[in-house]
Amino acid sequence: MSVLKFPWIRMYWSQPTRIAAVADAFTRDRFHFIRGHLKVVNDVDVTDEQKKDRLWKVRPLVESVRSGCLQQERPPQVSIDEQMIPFTGKTTLKQYVPGKPHPEGLKNFVLASPRGLVLDFEVYQGKKLDDGGAEGKPWTVGESVVMRLVQTLVPGTSVYFDRYFTTSRLLEQLEARGLHGTGTIKKNLVPKEAKLPTERELAKRGRGTSMCAVRSDDAVAFTAWQDRKMILLGSTEHGVEPSDTCKRYQKTSRSYIDVTRPAVVKAYNANMGGVDLNDRMIAHYRSGARTRKWTVKTILHFFDLSAVNAWLLYQQDAEEAGVKGAEMMKFLQFKYALAMQLLKGISSDGSSHSSSGSSDVDEPDGPDPKKRRRATVPMPSPARLRSGKHLPKGHPRKEFKRCRKPGCHQQTGMECRRCKIFLCCRPDRDCFHQFHEGGSNV
Repeated sequence: MSVLKFPWIRMYWSQPTRIAAVADAFTRDRFHFIRGHLKVVNDVDVTDEQKKDRLWKVRPLVESVRSGCLQQERPPQVSIDEQMIPFTGKTTLKQYVPGKPHPEGLKNFVLASPRGLVLDFEVYQGKKLDDGGAEGKPWTVGESVVMRLVQTLVPGTSVYFDRYFTTSRLLEQLEARGLHGTGTIKKNLVPKEAKLPTERELAKRGRGTSMCAVRSDDAVAFTAWQDRKMILLGSTEHGVEPSDTCKRYQKTSRSYIDVTRPAVVKAYNANMGGVDLNDRMIAHYRSGARTRKWTVKTILHFFDLSAVNAWLLYQQDAEEAGVKGAEMMKFLQFKYALAMQLLKGISSDGSSHSSSGSSDVDEPDGPDPKKRRRATVPMPSPARLRSGKHLPKGHPRKEFKRCRKPGCHQQTGMECRRCKIFLCCRPDRDCFHQFHEGGSNV
């Protein structure tokens, strides 16, 4: 459904737009039932202590996906950024982040490789201000998130993040752990001792001008670069040199010109986009569902995240095996193949197939009260009508369906146990008896 998108979910089962891969796997009613009751925990088994976790309803799935991410090899460069789980309903976990393609939803802090492979993540549940060390000042939200996500990185790794996270104290703490930190930084967080020029002063010197201030202990460097506007960066690894040039469009001349670019900007641009790349791949074929339950949206998001990670690992293995780019599966093909593999073991009545085609468990005698009925049941043959094993079965009001006797359009809750069709069975409207007596009416 994330590959072939319709405006209405019912269109996957409607005759003009029917998709066999979906409609043959389960009926529309069963799909809505499963989606509406989708859970990954048994509420009865959850203790009051576990319910203090605001994500307890999806915690087993979140930890399962995270466990797979933690097993991936750590590259020498990683990035940390925010990722949104789109949701517009009501939940205390919902955040609003301007500038994102989906600004409203659950916030997920992600550690990713430059290729978009998710290595770790943490769904935001509220402020967790940890001890800030000797100064006694608590961490900001951005600082605490970075310090938790970098725990699995090896010394020497370069970590990139944006201005939401960057502070002088964070860069110092990363350096103390043997990690290199680089990120854009807010003006008010640049130490006054750096004495960098203001945006107006830097603009007068022209586009491509840069200034760098290195701390006396050579631990942190702060760089100001004039592009279309002034950009401030802090780093424990990069400075201005060695600088290079990049292409920028100039409106006055209506042409591209060469602009000098500091080394820290080049490194930041090359390694910072991993989380945004993962977001973009998820958005291409997102598992959409209109629902008021944040749990369903979260579950589907992590299914999509897992699919993107699997495709990136497939690409990596294919490249190591010498497979050419044209011979690799595109993400669309990969996700379609993954869906077909998951649907391969599902029969038309919603039960799963075993490899031998038989079940090791004997079927219980008699009708199963929880067994799903088909949305549309074919009319029985005249020969079947003449047998004497037709007995009515009652259903609650919410399961009423239209009477199948020709000419009757009333709703009824009586179903023939043998024919599996609904028929009126009332003193003033005995369609059940008339239908089975008059086989010629079928």
